[in-house]
Amino acid sequence: MTSQNRRVAVAIAFLLGLLGVLLPGRLMAADSPTRITVQITDTGFNGKPDNLVIEVEQGALVELTFVWAHQAYIQDEHIMVLEGYKLETEKLTSQHREATLKFIADKPGTFGFQCDVECDAHDYLQRGTLRVKAGSGASGGASAASRTPTRLSVTPSSSVVVGDEMVVLMAVLRDDQGAPVPKAEVHFFVDTEFAGVKGQMEVGKARTDANGVAFADYQPTLRAEKQVITTSFEGQGLYDESQQVVELHQAGEPLSGISTEPVGLEGLRRWAPTGLAVVVLAVWATLAFVLFQAFSIAWVKTRR
Repeated sequence: MTSQNRRVAVAIAFLLGLLGVLLPGRLMAADSPTRITVQITDTGFNGKPDNLVIEVEQGALVELTFVWAHQAYIQDEHIMVLEGYKLETEKLTSQHREATLKFIADKPGTFGFQCDVECDAHDYLQRGTLRVKAGSGASGGASAASRTPTRLSVTPSSSVVVGDEMVVLMAVLRDDQGAPVPKAEVHFFVDTEFAGVKGQMEVGKARTDANGVAFADYQPTLRAEKQVITTSFEGQGLYDESQQVVELHQAGEPLSGISTEPVGLEGLRRWAPTGLAVVVLAVWATLAFVLFQAFSIAWVKTRR
């Protein structure tokens, strides 16, 4: 090998090493996933009426595929949900027989999966368990690094709120390549302050549709000229977390956060005098009865 070829080889090795340092997530994501198939049958998961337990290692890239496999309940439809990871499949039917949940098992523990649609086999499809075993080779940091970055953008229907006007918040969630992120749970918070303590109050949540879009209605109730709305995606499946902050400006008096029914108060005012008179008469009647009993007892003792 000539010196020039050696220099080229060293340069290539250096670049590969640098890419390994700068892009660990992308390299990890290329690892072979743990593929698991679960059949949805008339008598339960994989034909078992009892609890079906599947196990994976913490930090594994998991592809959990559900297969519609009914023999009797041919009209049944299912949406499978995985608790703890906030994931759900597309609808499974006799025409659309397979749906896959792809995620990184970054949280150790036991998580249930079940059907979220009322169906003939519903009772048999409530006892699935995913067990994520803590492994020495996996760490939360490594798992988080392999997630796909996301971008969250939020657009209010109006940045200036007049009186009790309703504001529609449109959130759009996409990955770093611009592809929409569907079925992602998005939360909406407003900055608040109570008794000098600042915090955030959740004012809504929604799931993105097939285009990565989610909507939430917000009606301002705070007496503040400027209201700060934080929209947050906490990360889900293969996707990393993201958030965006927008500001709304109040141009009129906001709606009160607590409302009372004046009709009820009017009724109370109307009946209060009568009720008070009844109570006073009852007290005097009770007192008169007690005095009568006391005098009667004293009179009997005197005669004896």
